[in-house]
Amino acid sequence: MDEKLNILLVDDQPTKLMAYEAVLGELGENLIEAHSGMEALEQLLKNDVALVLMDVCMPGMDGFETAEMI
Repeated sequence: MDEKLNILLVDDQPTKLMAYEAVLGELGENLIEAHSGMEALEQLLKNDVALVLMDVCMPGMDGFETAEMI
């Protein structure tokens, strides 16, 4: 049996996260949510993530700053 991949979805807008989950949920992989750049970094420390899909326009640490830290 194949192991599921962890996909990290990062967006400060809950409605966008719900839309991403509706589409990507059909892949059958594990979807992990983060609502900020800092929360994304915390999730990356806790989980083995194969793919990060991230908004670039977020308050505080934006997607570009977060990507630099990754």
